[in-house]
Amino acid sequence: METKARRTILVPFDFTPLSDFALQHGIQFAKMLHTDITLLHIIPNLETEILITEKLTALANETYQTYKIRPKILVRPGKVSKAIKNIAHNLNAMLVIMKTDGPKGLQKYFGSRAIKVMMGSDVPFIVVQSPPIRYSIKKVVVPIDFRSENKEKLSWINFLSKFYHPQIHLFRPNITDYRVRNNLQFATKYLEGHNIDFELVHARGKKDFTEESIEFSKFIRADLIIIMLSRFISWEKTLFGLREQKYITNSYKIPVMVLNPRADLHKLGGFA
Repeated sequence: METKARRTILVPFDFTPLSDFALQHGIQFAKMLHTDITLLHIIPNLETEILITEKLTALANETYQTYKIRPKILVRPGKVSKAIKNIAHNLNAMLVIMKTDGPKGLQKYFGSRAIKVMMGSDVPFIVVQSPPIRYSIKKVVVPIDFRSENKEKLSWINFLSKFYHPQIHLFRPNITDYRVRNNLQFATKYLEGHNIDFELVHARGKKDFTEESIEFSKFIRADLIIIMLSRFISWEKTLFGLREQKYITNSYKIPVMVLNPRADLHKLGGFA
C-alpha cells in the first residue's frame, strides 16, 4: 500500500447535512491516518465560483475551530459523475469520502449516481449516510464470495490495521464452492501472515447473501463494510449495481468502502 504520495482525503461537499457527515468521517480518518482533507465542490459553470469558494473557506475555518484540522478547498466545474474520480486521481488522493442520497427511480435498477461516480476509480471510496458511531474503526465486515475481485480488500485491511487495529469479520456464504474455499484459504493465510485479528463467520443461508452480510454488520455494530465492484461491468446489464447498491445504501446506514479491482493484483493470482 502506497502511503507517501497519497496525503489527502477528498471530501465532495454540497452543503447538505449528509455531506456534513462525510466531512466528520473525513476528519476521523485524517486524524488516524495523519493526512489532510480537501473539500471539493463541483459547479456546472464558473459563475458561482467566487460565492462557493467563500462558503467553503468559511467552512474550513469553522472546521479548524472545532477539530483543529483546516481542510484545503477546491471548486471545479464539471459533471459530478466524472469530475470527482478524475480529481481524486489527479490529486493522488488516499481516499474519497462521499455521502449518498440513495437510489431514486430507475437508479434502483441501473445503478445509482454514487456507483457511476465510483466505477473505474483507482482511488477507494467510502460512502456514508450518517455520522461516525465511534472515534475509531473497531469492527470491519468483509464479505467473501466466489469472485476473484477480492485481493484489494486484503491490501486495504492490512493498511487500515496499521492505524486502527480493528477486528476483521470475514463473512462467507453458506455454500460449498471451490472458488469460495480457495478465496477463504488465501484470505486467512494472508491475515494470519500479517498478524491481523479476524474471525470467520458463516452466513445462515436463509436470505440473500448480501442481505445477511448487512444484517450481520448491524448485529455487531460494524464501523465499515468493505466491498468490491464487479470487475467486468457494462451498462447494458439491466441489473447492474443491484448487489453493490444494497450495500452502499443499506438501511442501517453503515459506511461502506468501495474498491475497484486492480488488474495488477488480478494477475498475481491467489484468489480463485
